[in-house]
Order: sequence, then structure tokens, then C-alpha cells
Amino acid sequence: MDAFELKLKRIRSGLRQYQVAAKVGIAPCHLSEIEAGRREADPELLQRILKVIEKTERAEHGSEQAP
Repeated sequence: MDAFELKLKRIRSGLRQYQVAAKVGIAPCHLSEIEAGRREADPELLQRILKVIEKTERAEHGSEQAP
């Protein structure tokens, strides 16, 4: 996944950079640099970021289906 796709995925999930950064234990500026392509995330960090985003996406989709 490239930097632009990661940023787009986060935005679509409704999360702000500071929210994702706090959940994965990094500074918001670190996430900003990753999303801008100025810094590369190691595979473990990328997995943690995606897990937070995907968890939020699943929670939102689940709540939309509830009566």
C-alpha cells in the first residue's frame, strides 16, 4: 500500500491523524510524514495502522446495519 492509499483509507474511515497515531503509539507528525511519502513505515507499524483503520471501518459498517 502506498502513502496516498493509506491516507485515503484513513480519511474514508473518518479518523483524524492524531487519533490513529495515538492508538498505534506514534506522534501525529510521524504518521503525517508516512502519509506524505517522506518517511517509510516498517511492516509491523503499517500493520498496526491498518488494523486501527479497519477496526473503525468494521465498527461503522456494523452500526449502520443495526436497526
